[in-house]
Amino acid sequence: MPGFESMDDRALLEVVGDSANLFWRAGSTVFEAGSPSDGIYVVVSGAVAVLGDDGEQVSVLRAGEFFGEFSLVLGGARLNDVLAAEDCELMVVPKESFERLIDSSPEFGAEVRRKLEERLPEHLRELFPPRA
Repeated sequence: MPGFESMDDRALLEVVGDSANLFWRAGSTVFEAGSPSDGIYVVVSGAVAVLGDDGEQVSVLRAGEFFGEFSLVLGGARLNDVLAAEDCELMVVPKESFERLIDSSPEFGAEVRRKLEERLPEHLRELFPPRA
């Protein structure tokens, strides 16, 4: 995953040790919009679909990509429903570990900021849809 390659082995082992790898069957809910932020999710295998307010697919994330950072950084509830688009394994990094990771790895922090900026317009469009 981008950002992790610059971390030393000790920091990586700490993140992995604090994380859980969980399996979701295709079609199952990873989390729902409005649910509390508990961590960041990294797609290990398979794919997840991020859904907008209207239930339409906003994006598909595959192995090596992460999600759930938006609500962690903003300190609020989840903004989107996320479903397993296919059978998938996700590494769930708890909120506290994510915060330590941001503090200890400027490169990872920069990658998260880049993803936030990339995804921000998408979330703003969902929060403030154009008027008809």
